[in-house]
Amino acid sequence: MRVVVIASCISLVLSSLTSSRVSRFSSLSRLSRCNKAVRKDIRSLYGREQGLWNPRSSILTRATAEDPTPDALKPGNDNVLRVMSDNAEVSCLVTDTTKMVQEAKDRHNLSITATVALGRAMTGALLMAAFKAEGDAVQLKFSGRGPHGEIMVIADREGNVKGKIRNPEVELPPKADGTPDIASAIGKGALEVVRSNTNPYMPLYKPYTGVVPITSGEVAEDIAYYLAASEQSSSAIGLGVVLDTDGSVKKAGGWHIQVLPMASEETLSGLEGNIQNLGSTTALLADGASTLQISQLLLLGLAEVEVPTFTLEPKYGPCETTDLEERMKRAIAALGKDDAVKLLDENDGMIEIRCDFCAHTKQFGREEVEKMLEETQAPAKTQR
Repeated sequence: MRVVVIASCISLVLSSLTSSRVSRFSSLSRLSRCNKAVRKDIRSLYGREQGLWNPRSSILTRATAEDPTPDALKPGNDNVLRVMSDNAEVSCLVTDTTKMVQEAKDRHNLSITATVALGRAMTGALLMAAFKAEGDAVQLKFSGRGPHGEIMVIADREGNVKGKIRNPEVELPPKADGTPDIASAIGKGALEVVRSNTNPYMPLYKPYTGVVPITSGEVAEDIAYYLAASEQSSSAIGLGVVLDTDGSVKKAGGWHIQVLPMASEETLSGLEGNIQNLGSTTALLADGASTLQISQLLLLGLAEVEVPTFTLEPKYGPCETTDLEERMKRAIAALGKDDAVKLLDENDGMIEIRCDFCAHTKQFGREEVEKMLEETQAPAKTQR
């Protein structure tokens, strides 16, 4: 029998709605994995007569001779897609981050619990940053008092994501249901979110920092709480990671829905039912559903989703060796001649620098360091 570890976190916060609407959505704040009844509801909602649910393979798919899903959006390829409801009242982002999370696991030698925690955080940051303005980036820092310590991830609008966790090899016993205990691993503390922009044509833009308490430690609920409390955004977010029996990442992904302030009651009712019947994002991904199909479920009755409005391919990084070494050289040059020489003398003529995000280590010899220092001092003399 094949066993997989499923970890899913879904949270919904619609802060700018009326109190009656909020009460209707409050029951969705802690959705568990999709049970048989919910699967039955999905099948009936999505239309058995349309051939969109294939019970033999337990995969949401089109039973047609020609699948219209673009190759880049089919399972097995990391992607982020964005679609809007037909009435432009709901924005929906869905992502598959399986390869990206696996790369993070390999780079940092992550334990099972750490893989799920960092994977959720990276996917959440990606959903917050993707398709934003040119130069926009998001940084999430979970400063919890749990055994994993600080978790930090950075994502930009182009789909570049990188992350680190202070104690990557710490493992915790699973919860009673067999899923990783992420809340205990992160612990109580604070979530800090920084939105920044590096676009040179926006010199007056200043980074925005928001800090909220870690309310659950399950990542998705904490991000949703931040969006509501700090950015006053009516949002729903689901994140999940599935690990295979060998500890590899079988599936990872998530979705983020943002509701515009003037959304109609009909739109809210339809969205509420869709999210309830969606169940676990992770279970759908593990069953083979593509990001396009998940967006179709989320916007069922609100949009005829055949082709996404925008797509991009997320990737871990940037961690290109050339770029990393240039940044490392600048870091050494910033030490100054006296401190650099001292380090060389203390370490047998070598300075070793490691990037905590990329887990890449590089050693620089005495001659190389001296050349860096000369190159940085030369422009300063010229300016004088």
